[in-house]
Amino acid sequence: MKTKKIFKKTFIGLFMILFVSCMEQETVDLKYFYDYDKHYPYDVVIDTISSNLLHISYNSVHNNRVTALLSLPKTGKAPYPLAIIQHGLGDSKDTDYMVLGDSILSSKGFAVFRIDFAMHGERVPQRYNFKGIDYTLRDAIEQTAFDLRRGLDYLDTRSDIDSTKTGYIGISLGGIAGTVFCGVDKRVEVPVICIAGGGMRMMEGVEGFGDKVTAMMAPIEPLNFVKGISPRPLLFINAEDDEIIPKPMAMLLHSKAEEPKEVIWYKSKHHINPYRAFNDAADWLIKNMGLNKQ
Repeated sequence: MKTKKIFKKTFIGLFMILFVSCMEQETVDLKYFYDYDKHYPYDVVIDTISSNLLHISYNSVHNNRVTALLSLPKTGKAPYPLAIIQHGLGDSKDTDYMVLGDSILSSKGFAVFRIDFAMHGERVPQRYNFKGIDYTLRDAIEQTAFDLRRGLDYLDTRSDIDSTKTGYIGISLGGIAGTVFCGVDKRVEVPVICIAGGGMRMMEGVEGFGDKVTAMMAPIEPLNFVKGISPRPLLFINAEDDEIIPKPMAMLLHSKAEEPKEVIWYKSKHHINPYRAFNDAADWLIKNMGLNKQ
């Protein structure tokens, strides 16, 4: 028991050293990294699943085909405010908590758009087994940031979507990619980042502080993009006892974000209550879009 306590104290101490080191590190300016040719054809294909639910596929950069769902609220009048929701690692746009989030947001009057993360859902013939922060996961995060931008390009052409009222809710890996996406795309007026953090190189241990890992992660490191969200209002939702994204990593991302920002902490591990999270996020979107005044 005594040995375990010593180990725990040593681990926490080492983690805090890494935390302070990342706090002092200068971030990299990558604001042009996610630019792309907006004239590239979408080649959109729309299949009607029901009167209020559409299956959509479209072209993205790097010769990727993106699969998505767009739900329209059963109440209210078009054009509708938009909520983009993005799932986490190993899941898909059809995962149960994504269906729940769609239901909550659409009941509050939002059109809801959800895509399969690159190398997830319909976009791979079989589930890919990601291991840590490797090149494949880096490429998937980069690609998804492009895919979300391309999705917005298409949604901006729809007369039933209010392009001046766009929110984003990213869960876990969707929060990491979403920080990048919202940092480079000003069309997202109100971002919500859930159970995500910064200083991703910490996940690689001591090797994470070498030039190779730092350079490899730079285009997907949320710390390099979160400042770009300001002056738009930003909400973080994180878990106090998160075993996947430790609290110092969440706090590091919070510290690099500029005002206006707000943080909600749940007394939970990584798998937070999705009903609570989507309702908290929806309330934030409604408040900061001014929808409660209409």
